This record gives sequence, structure tokens and C-alpha cells, in this order.
Amino acid sequence: MFYYQPIKNKEGLWLAEEHYNRRYIAKTESVFAQSNGHFGVRAMLELRGIDATPGMFVSGLYQKAQDGEVTELVNCPDVVELGMYIQGESVNLDNVRVEEFQRKLNLYTGELWINILFRTQNGLRFLLRSKRFAADFEKTLFYHKTEVTLLDGNKTTVTFEYGINGQITNSGTSHFQKTECRVYGKEIMAYHGALQDDGLEILTGTCFEKNQEQQDCSYHLKRRSIYAKNSILMEKGDAITLFRISHIQEDSAECKDVLEEKLEKIQQQLKRGYEQAIANQKKSMEGFCQRAAIEIDGASLQEKAGIAYAQYQMYGMDPAYTNRYSIGAKGLTGEGYKGHVFWDTELFILPFFVAEFPEAARKLLEYRYRGKAGAKRKAEDYGFQGFMYPWECAKDGFEETPLYAALNIHTGKANKVWSGIKEHHVTADIAFAISRYYYWSNDREFLNQYGTEILCETANFWVSRAEERNERLEILNIIGPDEYNEHIDNNAYTNYMAAYNVKLALKASEEALDSPYVKKMKENGTLKVMQEKWQYFLEHIYLPKPDKNGIIPQDDAFLGKEELKDIEKYRQSPVKQSVLLDYSRDEVVDMQVLKQADLVMLFTLFPGLFPADVVKKNVLFYEKRTLHDSSLSYCAHAQICAEIGEMEMAERFFAKALETDLCDNPQDSVDGIHAASLGGIWKCVIAGFAGVSCDEDGIILAPHLLEHWNSIKFSVMVQGQKMDCFMDKENISLHLCNSGKSKEPVTIKVQGKKYILKDDLHLKYGKE
Repeated sequence: MFYYQPIKNKEGLWLAEEHYNRRYIAKTESVFAQSNGHFGVRAMLELRGIDATPGMFVSGLYQKAQDGEVTELVNCPDVVELGMYIQGESVNLDNVRVEEFQRKLNLYTGELWINILFRTQNGLRFLLRSKRFAADFEKTLFYHKTEVTLLDGNKTTVTFEYGINGQITNSGTSHFQKTECRVYGKEIMAYHGALQDDGLEILTGTCFEKNQEQQDCSYHLKRRSIYAKNSILMEKGDAITLFRISHIQEDSAECKDVLEEKLEKIQQQLKRGYEQAIANQKKSMEGFCQRAAIEIDGASLQEKAGIAYAQYQMYGMDPAYTNRYSIGAKGLTGEGYKGHVFWDTELFILPFFVAEFPEAARKLLEYRYRGKAGAKRKAEDYGFQGFMYPWECAKDGFEETPLYAALNIHTGKANKVWSGIKEHHVTADIAFAISRYYYWSNDREFLNQYGTEILCETANFWVSRAEERNERLEILNIIGPDEYNEHIDNNAYTNYMAAYNVKLALKASEEALDSPYVKKMKENGTLKVMQEKWQYFLEHIYLPKPDKNGIIPQDDAFLGKEELKDIEKYRQSPVKQSVLLDYSRDEVVDMQVLKQADLVMLFTLFPGLFPADVVKKNVLFYEKRTLHDSSLSYCAHAQICAEIGEMEMAERFFAKALETDLCDNPQDSVDGIHAASLGGIWKCVIAGFAGVSCDEDGIILAPHLLEHWNSIKFSVMVQGQKMDCFMDKENISLHLCNSGKSKEPVTIKVQGKKYILKDDLHLKYGKE
């Protein structure tokens, strides 16, 4: 069930929190976070309570607190808070009575509206209204307008305090080693915070008005912070308006804009006002909305809002202006997973950008190329060859997974984190992502300059990782996507992905003749040797097949384990990983219990890998043993259930996927939203229900619309051209357009038949 109410009106499509509930404060701060690819600001309320979890995060701004700890995305100073004082006493949401409340996020423009009607302890009644957004048209700017009106009560002096609060920490750790604060002129406060390698610059310009007349303010410093203060005599009907513009920028050698120009820009924007700024924002966001639009006739308003929310948040997480950073597991919405980048980015988030914003997808993959030194280092550290990509990484691409995690409450010893040591499928996941980007875009320049080297060196890793056993090559002591089964042999997902990785390398090395990497390998005589090793690997790698019952073993031991008799108790539990409250990890490892989709995920990546009846049998078999304790699980199951025609299951799992961050559980998402599940929602719609996928032979269409969906309309980018798609229960209509440039025909496959799309194509389809 959604906690947030979808609203559609002339201003756009919104998600709204309709009442004040302290239990949901941290969750909603994450869910309504506003990001523009450069920075993200949690949806904190201006008048704070003790439950607030303020946060602002800048792409690529990482720091290690001390030796022995891992790098984390720095929580930056707060530019949102508004202190309010009457007779020296603080007015905040912990000591007032909230009579009316609404906080809502516009999914088309990224604007956040907050309305709070409250009564103070001495009987004064105020209305606070605020609007704010992270600018899409000027990525360093954050606009914020707050209005406070005295509705009832005696004449009184109210003091307002606002500025740049540099006392914000990462769960108690302050990363900024040195700070400088000052004022420029009469209206701009400045903060400079130094980190070990770079730093942060914040410039906040303000305009404070009472009843539309500008008021002067005083400034003062606090530790690592700077504030402005206004004391205003207010009587019934009086309103103060505070307009703030914050310039937020990484302070590094690559970001040395002239200070005077930045100050002048802020002053100009203050004069133009908030309304002009939001008009610019709406115009800028129109491009995103038009390009990413998905129109579904018959979909509920909740479904439409859930899909639009996923797209808006993914768009805001992506640092599309650079290849130096990628998208972390929580985007720019919270401290969860320390801002690290996982395999989630390539397999769940990247497909959205590949199909809608390929230029951004390319930069995300270039980030992996920039991190090749870290991948090479990790392979060497573990005695392997080639590129072994880190399980978690940050800015420079080196492994950031902590060796140890939380303490065992019974032994007092730290638990070892095996994922960074044994979960190797991330390497093949990146190779798979490169292939899909290339097949969608036909970007040969990328393949030559970056992709081929990654494909070949990751293939070299798999060759060195496999072991000769039982007259074949096997991958032993591994962890697959299902992290409840550790130290297993021949995880089907990993083995198949490794084989595909090596196959891609062999093909690229033979075809990417303009690749500097291929030329170099030819010149030094190693290319032929590598190709022979890859060929041997492909001929001998063990790829699990269906047993006599038609079930593909997830790994060598899984089918021989005991079933968990009371599994439904944990499948129905609202608490994630509740099975670990009753069983130890060692006990869970010995049961037929899955944390999330594993083999099922393989089916979503390779729709034709196995016959349809085999896929269906395995999906039903493994789903009964899956607890869905990962945010990646429901979306994967929704997609595959659509593909096998289990539409009731697909609809149920899709609804669960939409609820991942938007559900009525106050404990979910408090440390940031689940970025990968957002990509999974998009994949459910486009790859699952619309049935759009791509391989080396072209675009594949296999629609499976939900029963209550009459039709779906959307666009994707194929080989640099925009392809408009329309599908209903019987028809497919495609239109290829590219703004007047010469069109390249696109190969389309529907139910096993090939078609060539040049301009328009209209097809009928039905059940096979």
C-alpha cells in the first residue's frame, strides 16, 4: 500500500504526504529528495524536529574518515533549515501543534511544496508555505522560497535565522578538515570546506521581505557555520518571505569558475525572483518529460505516479555531465551503502539511460573504464588476471567493500563481509551492460576506445578464475546474486554470465579492428594466445542444464538442501530478512531459501536462453523459495512473469515493486531510496509488459500488457534515432524519426519474424 497520495492537476503529477507523522520524517526526506545529477537535497522540513535527518550530497564528493574505514559520500552542510524564535524560545515541530500539513513532490518539474498550519504554545497561529527545487537548467543552483504568515494572535516579535549549517555529519563523522565562512556584500553567505583531496563551495544569496518590503539582516558565525538573522515585529495578517539561492559546487582543480561571476549570477537570479526560476525549470524539464514519457491507457493513477517517480529520481541521480562518477545504490538521497556503486547500476539503472539517454549511458560505462586500475589491482590481489571489478567502489574505482561489518552479538567479533571477496558476477555484469549499450546505440567509437578493452580483460579474469575439475571448467567458492547462499560452486547465474562475457570478448577482438587495445595485443603477440584461451573456456565451461524434473540447479548444492518448512512466515513478514531473526546465517545457507531472484534474473537478461516451458517451471519453482528480501527481487519477478505469461503474478509483483520506496512502512528508505529498484520498475514496464529487448540481431518486441492496460505508448533511442512505439493487445505501431538526418534501417523481431523498420511499421501480434 502506498503511503503517499498520487495527485494529478494542471501543475503536473505529484506524490503527496497528506498528514504530519513523526515516524515517517526520515523516510519522506529520502523519498521526496530532489536531485539534478550534480547534487541531491533530502526533503527536510524548514522547522526541524529531533527526528530530522538532514542531508545534502554532491556527486563524486567522497572522503575516508580515517585509516581502517572505507570511503563514503560526504554529507554536506544544510542550506534548508529555518530557525524561528519567539521571546527567545525556539519554535519547531516538536513543540507546536500541527493542524494541517502537506508535503508534495512534482514528478514532472522536481519542485517540492510544503504547507504547514501550526499553533505555538502561546496561541499564535502560523502558516508556513515553501517551494524549492534543484535546478536542471543550472546544475549548481538550488532555489528555495519560504513564506510565513501570522494568521491569529497578538502582535509579537519573531526572529528568523537561516544560513549554511556546517555541523552536519555522516552519522557523527565530520569530514571537512577545515572550513572558512564569510559574507560577500549584504546578501551572500559563503562556506568553503576542505577535504583531503578536494573540497566544497557553497554560496547562499538571500532576500528577506516583510509584506513585500525588503528587510536588512545581521550576520553571525557559529562553529563551521554562518547565519543571517532577522527580528520582525509581526501582527495578524503579516507575512515574511525568504528567497534563497544556493550555489553548490565541488571545489577542485577542475571547478575553478571565477568567484565574481558566481556572485553576480546569484545577485541577478535573486532580482529575477522565484517565479522566473521555476518557469526556467519547467521549460528545462520538458525535454526530460518528453523523452522519457510513458503513456498507459488503463493504468491506475498510482501506477502512473510510481512509474513517473522512478524516472524522475533516476534522471536526478545521474551525473550526466561527467564520466568521473557513477550512480550509487542510494543515488543522492541518503547515506545508505556509503554512496558506493554496485552492479545494480549496470543491470538495473543503465538500461533506462541506454534506451532514453544513450549519451548519459555512455558516460556511466566510461566511468568503469576509468576504474580499470582498481579492477586490475583487485585481480592481482586475489591472484587472478585481467580486470576483476570491485563489488563496491566510489570515486577512483578501487574496492571499497569493508572486510568486516556489524559485530556478532553473541561472540563480540565482527562478521566478515564475503561479498567483496566472493561475489564476482559484477565483472560479467559490466561486460553484459557494454554489449547492450552497443547493440542499442551502434556506438563503434565507444567499443573501439573503451568497450573492447574491458570485454577482453574481464574475459581474461574469468579464464583465470575457472578451475579444471570433472574434465571441465568450473567456478568454485562463489556467491551469486542470491546472497543467502554463500561459498557455493557453479552458481548458474555466474557461470552463464562468465561464458557470455568471454563470448563477447572473442567477438569484439575479431571485429573491433580499430581498437587501440586490439592493435596493441596484436603487435605484442598476445591476442592470438588470449583468443585460444577464450575458445577453450567456452568449450569447457560448465553451464548447468535442467535436471530430470526440468529444474536448473542454482548451484551444485542447492537442490540437495532441506526446504524451510515455515517459509511462508518469512515471505509474508513486513520485516526484511526476518528469517535471520530465527536462524543463523550458517543455518540459512543449508536451506532452500533465496534472498532474491538469482537464476530468475538470468532469464530476464537472456529471454531466449531456455525453452519457455523450462523457464516457466523454474520461475515457479524458485519463487516459492524466495523471500524477496532484496529490493531487486520483486521487479525481476514481475518482468519474468510477464514474459512467461503469468500475468496475475506479474501484476502482483509489479505492485510490490512500485511500493519499494513508496509503501507505508516508516522504516524503509530512511537512509536513502533504492535506486536499482527504480530501474527495475522501468524494466518491468518496457522490457516486461511492452516486451522490448535488444540483442546483436536487432530489437525484439514481445508485448504482454497487464489485463487492465489497454495500450502503451513510449519512445526509445535506437542507433541514434528516436523510435516511437505504440502497442495494444493486438497491434504494434512503430515510427522511426531522427530530426531530418538520414535514417538507418532498424531490424525488428516479433514472434520469430524479422522486419526492417525504415519509417513506419504496423504489425498484428497474438499468442504464439
